Amino acid sequence: MKNQLQQTLSQLKDIKGVVAVPDNSLYIFIAIVASILLLLGFILYKYFTRVKRSKKATPKELALKRLKNLDFTNTKEVVYSFSVDGYNFVNEKNKAEFEAIEQALEPYKYKKETQTLPKELVERIKNFIKGIKNVS
Repeated sequence: MKNQLQQTLSQLKDIKGVVAVPDNSLYIFIAIVASILLLLGFILYKYFTRVKRSKKATPKELALKRLKNLDFTNTKEVVYSFSVDGYNFVNEKNKAEFEAIEQALEPYKYKKETQTLPKELVERIKNFIKGIKNVS
């Protein structure tokens, strides 16, 4: 029996030492988290740039801003700006008034030297512009 035990023990293979198994799970986890963060950052960037683009002023809003900021000391600027920008706000209610002001401004167009606008014409233009706020 002792012989047999020795024979059995000799046939047994020795237990080997611990072998290091490469573990890439930490790198895989970091790569997944980084790609999720990049994707989230890209989505947020697109969202906020879209919001900025959608807040651009419309041509009508720009025209109203130019009309409100008219410099009545510069006659030519007033005449041409009012003609172009004021036309955007013409409707059935104020069409007659706009055409009357246009007719009154006609002598100030197409001339090299122009006089200053009369006070009553300036007031008519200002009243027309004030009336626009309620229309738009």
